[in-house]
Amino acid sequence: MLQPQLGWVWLSQSERQAAEASLADAGPDGTRDELGFGVIHFAYADRFFPGTSVQHTSLRYVWFICWALQEMAARSPGGLFSDAMFAEIEDRTGHKLLENYGHKDGTGIIGGRVLRKGGSPVSKPSGIYWSALRTWGLLAPLESTSAPPYRSDLNRHWDLLTRRDRPEVDASSERHAIFVNPPDMPTGWARRKGGLSFDFDLGKREDDKIRAGWSKLRDPEGNISLLSRLAERRQAAPAAITSPAVRKLCTSTEILKLTRADQAASLVCLARALYIAMVGDLKRADGSTVRSPDQMLASALGTHKAKALALNVDLLERDDVHALGALKPLLMAVQNWVAREMSDYSNLQPTFLKREYALKDDRALLLNGSGDRRKPWEPFEPWPLTYRWEKVSGFLKELAPAA
Repeated sequence: MLQPQLGWVWLSQSERQAAEASLADAGPDGTRDELGFGVIHFAYADRFFPGTSVQHTSLRYVWFICWALQEMAARSPGGLFSDAMFAEIEDRTGHKLLENYGHKDGTGIIGGRVLRKGGSPVSKPSGIYWSALRTWGLLAPLESTSAPPYRSDLNRHWDLLTRRDRPEVDASSERHAIFVNPPDMPTGWARRKGGLSFDFDLGKREDDKIRAGWSKLRDPEGNISLLSRLAERRQAAPAAITSPAVRKLCTSTEILKLTRADQAASLVCLARALYIAMVGDLKRADGSTVRSPDQMLASALGTHKAKALALNVDLLERDDVHALGALKPLLMAVQNWVAREMSDYSNLQPTFLKREYALKDDRALLLNGSGDRRKPWEPFEPWPLTYRWEKVSGFLKELAPAA
């Protein structure tokens, strides 16, 4: 899996999207897409599954963050927010998870590789999950804005959020809430060594509160989000985002949008297959031995041709796929090539190069002068957009009652 390489900073919305785009464009083996299909990914993923991210691993992280801040409020009420203390608590939580799950990859522990080496990950769970906390209504609104706080608001408002107002005068004075009626902190949470180790299994109140937060999410038409409707099934996720069990939950408008999302995913897969073929051709021209993309491209066409041709690209913008820009002519050129059943794709290369160059400048692999950059490149299996379905499936499994 591609590991996020974010600095130890708090991300703005645009920075978070850029970070996710780099991960959303990563294939199953860590390979990267180079043509910037993130505008399609975000439009549909955020519509159907608001607050989710490809960087997420487990729902219980939202409560780990909650309890970390509750511990901080008890240890350091009032005054300035301590980034160092917050980092120490988050790292301690990661080590507790390692005690439970062992020192191997693939367990969902954020920053696990760095923690195993005794380091402190630059990408913290709170940075990855803060947008989810805000979107899902788990954070209490600030009095000054009537909106849930951004992560940076903790630094500005920590004193107000955690101090008691002159307790020597008014013993009943309480701190302002950071979270909305959160579940109880586990016994032994703050113990530094020994005792409690942590896992990703949600407690009863923990999963109920996540479902309750999701139930308040609304789509642009005012309907309860598809994410919430899926969670209320209280079952593991259907096999695919386009499964009949998912479509059964959708309104007629959503079915149209879901169908277009599926068609766009197929068209993107074919565009990726063509890009791989083009770079492979150039690498062979450089004198390298590269396996032929013909079988890969033929396989992608066999699977995705019909759906890719069915897409009305103009309607993507109705689905809030904004800023298509130079991507739109590329998608339409791919559709035209597929419709004409042409084997020669060389006439598409200028359109692909223009798109890649706009995104990467002289790092574009389709440039004739990029021979050195192409040397480490290897062809990889193209993949369609999935709109975070694999993450949502994991969340639904966490929320489903144990068998």
